[in-house]
Amino acid sequence: MIKPQHRIFAIFFLFAFGLGSLLSRLADIQVQLGIQEGQLGLALMCSSLGMLVFLTLGAPLVEKIGTKRTFIIGNIAMISLYILVAGSSVYWVVIATILMGGMAVGAMEISINVEADRLEAHIRRRIMNRCHGFWSFGFFAAALLGGFMRQFDVSPFMHMIVVFPIVALGTIGAVIGQEMAPEKPDASAEKPGIFTKPTPFILALCAVSFGALIAEGAGIDWSVIYMRDSFEIAEFVESSSLIAFTLVMALTRFFADPVVEKFGTVLMARISIGITIVGVSLVGIAPTFWLAILGFMLLGMGSSIIYPLAVSAAARRQDRPASINVASLAQTAFLVFFIGPASLGFIAESFGIRMALMAPLPLLVLGLAFAGILDESRFPSAKKSIKLD
Repeated sequence: MIKPQHRIFAIFFLFAFGLGSLLSRLADIQVQLGIQEGQLGLALMCSSLGMLVFLTLGAPLVEKIGTKRTFIIGNIAMISLYILVAGSSVYWVVIATILMGGMAVGAMEISINVEADRLEAHIRRRIMNRCHGFWSFGFFAAALLGGFMRQFDVSPFMHMIVVFPIVALGTIGAVIGQEMAPEKPDASAEKPGIFTKPTPFILALCAVSFGALIAEGAGIDWSVIYMRDSFEIAEFVESSSLIAFTLVMALTRFFADPVVEKFGTVLMARISIGITIVGVSLVGIAPTFWLAILGFMLLGMGSSIIYPLAVSAAARRQDRPASINVASLAQTAFLVFFIGPASLGFIAESFGIRMALMAPLPLLVLGLAFAGILDESRFPSAKKSIKLD
């Protein structure tokens, strides 16, 4: 019998595999559309806008239809729309389609994190970082496949056609016959509203997360383009930056839970943000592609657990239902992603890709300053009885 945590691991993996499959081909889609970095950043901003719309309005819908149906509808809609993005040569069609794809990503973002938190409470084991580890393994698999597809000149459209049945059938197979984890007995009877207003605690969690989220997004969205523009290397080696980034991120998340349990969330958050700062700085000054890849590996290691720690803290804060706090954290954090990708694109176009990838440094310093908010002993909902898986 398949354990319930293994099913949610599979959903995290498949979600990231579909999302990462498109992002691994951004450099080729840019060439296909004949656009500059700023225009590509604008397209990514529209994806973030779609996410923000659903994260703002969608929590009640996820509560109504349930996480199981959201998994199926969200993942299949996302990869279907990405087929259209990859096959289009019209910029404004891509803009509209990627906006709708972002809404599907927002639906998945709420549902997978809420389900993971409910499952933690149900099985009494900490699995949030491991869930995000499988998300990163999905991205790694997508980056690896994308590297081979680029090396052998397979078009982004045919690439997405290959990925579609894997994501669609895999998602259906992972949830069919599955009983979702029961809802937690939240301390508050508040129901999800249209706008999940952030509390001061959620805003502090966002301050911790902003720099790591932007650094992670920069590594995912721009690493291949950075390698292409900075060094004369083969296509697969260009993609190796994303492959290395996602692999290290996946391994770090997969093994993070026991380390966090031993040393505490605050210390591990500060160490992780420090590693991210080193990685971002190295990427910005790397004279060779080997050092650049090392920088992306450090960036992936450092940024890997910050957002999962923030999500876990938001879900355990029992002032409101977990779905509201998770949606509030996600939508507020992704406000940064609303302007982040476009800003990085315009910075890259005006000042170079290296300066663009160093842009998260001030926000990472802000994260260091606010990391103490992750101390779960400071709020009454801390779960002392959660065991390791």
